Amino acid sequence: MIRSAAMAAVLLSASAAFAAPVPITKAPRGQPVTVTGKVMRITDADAFRLKDESGVVTVYVGPNDLPVQVGEEVTVLGALEEGFPPEFVARALRRADGTEIAFRHDWG
Repeated sequence: MIRSAAMAAVLLSASAAFAAPVPITKAPRGQPVTVTGKVMRITDADAFRLKDESGVVTVYVGPNDLPVQVGEEVTVLGALEEGFPPEFVARALRRADGTEIAFRHDWG
């Protein structure tokens, strides 16, 4: 999933402060960013497809349990990987009711 030490460093240094969301298609790679959208599909035990008005991206939360359901509107803080197709590695998630969930990624 994570292809570089630089990406891991970005995620470890990202604070759990949600910034103003950017469109999925405008999210810069390898930098902390916030995206918002609707969960379109669960793709794995720790990944889902998120859609906004600009596009769709796979969001990875592993090795954590998946805390979302199809149809749910969520805001996700994380970073877009460098690979193709890129995957959005989540650092934290906020549900529509304001509940926030932090994710821990242990690579090493």
